[in-house]
Amino acid sequence: MASWIFTQQWLLTIVVATLILNERSTSRYIGGTMSYALWLLIPLALVVNSFPQAFSSGSTAEISRYIISLNAQSAQVGELISWQVLWLIGALTVGSLSVVSTLRNRFNHKLVPISVAALIVTLPKRLTAYHSDEVAGPMLIGVWSPKLVLPTNFNTLYNQQQQQLILEHELCHYQRRDNLVNVLVMIGLSCCWFNPIAWLGYRSFRKCQEIACDTHVLNNKSLNERIEYGRALINCAQSAQHRLCIDSNYSQRNIMFKRISMLKSHRLVNRPAQAIAAMVAGLLITSVAFAAPEPPTQTDDSVYPEIRIEPRYPIQAAKDLLNGSVVLKFDIMTDGSVMNISVVKSVPQGIFDKESRRALKQWKYKASAAGATNQHVQLDFVMSNDSPKPKNLMADIERIKVNK
Repeated sequence: MASWIFTQQWLLTIVVATLILNERSTSRYIGGTMSYALWLLIPLALVVNSFPQAFSSGSTAEISRYIISLNAQSAQVGELISWQVLWLIGALTVGSLSVVSTLRNRFNHKLVPISVAALIVTLPKRLTAYHSDEVAGPMLIGVWSPKLVLPTNFNTLYNQQQQQLILEHELCHYQRRDNLVNVLVMIGLSCCWFNPIAWLGYRSFRKCQEIACDTHVLNNKSLNERIEYGRALINCAQSAQHRLCIDSNYSQRNIMFKRISMLKSHRLVNRPAQAIAAMVAGLLITSVAFAAPEPPTQTDDSVYPEIRIEPRYPIQAAKDLLNGSVVLKFDIMTDGSVMNISVVKSVPQGIFDKESRRALKQWKYKASAAGATNQHVQLDFVMSNDSPKPKNLMADIERIKVNK
């Protein structure tokens, strides 16, 4: 997984940078709703770019053979594992911080239920409302069973018109399942924690999310209602943003001015600008599709690993003084990683299979535009240099056409 994530960074960086540029420069012309919808380009582009890799073909008839002695050690283990471990530590750290930040909202807020009749709008049956002294502005918390949390002085802080508009904003988050979307985005950010563009993209995404709700609420609203909404934004712009929190917080201070600016520029939104944005998005996805690797033709060139991890000699096999061989079939991905490993034949059967598969999974081949499928390798396990020369198991396999 780590290898696939690293190979996708060039595409992710281009798409995210484009979306950030749109959020900062052109979103006022295409509107908040479309700017938010354009973030779907990220999963779509990744799927389009990865699709050909899953069906890459091409193989070589030549089988590679490697001898594993009892005391063999690999000097290259660190070269392969270190960056994977570092990536995993970073991903777990970012993910843990987001979980802690989210749960902190749950335990800090002393929630008191609110009667449905006390609210100026009708809530969906599954959405319950609470108030708390510890929140500065309205927020939607939770993923599977969201809760609407309002400040205790909500009724005195805002007039009825402002209350209605604010609650419609939070209901928009609820109906779109934005908190669930935020979980998926946070998982993606955790996987790409090493990419600074991903962090900038996360902040830009959360801005677009809030502005899209504002746009939904203020659609076809009067000038007076827009003014009241802007005043409500200013009144609750007092709390700092929980940057890694999945909850939808209406009063995120660091994006409040952007939202107010979008209120002023709503007249600039026009159909031609939206049509141009749609065309650019389509061209971007089309370019990704054409840039993706095409299925290769078969080749007779030999393929050798750049990083090869030696299997460990099984303890029981060493005690029993056993020699053996294993033939493995596998596919090489475009980034050089090994996938779809299977044991074709082993002698003695089942003794060296597990270690062979474990080691081969960590091998690294030279990256290519197409990768290769149906590759074979034979690993020969020998106790010492005096041991009998291992038999070529592939010769028997080819005679009985196991791989045809």
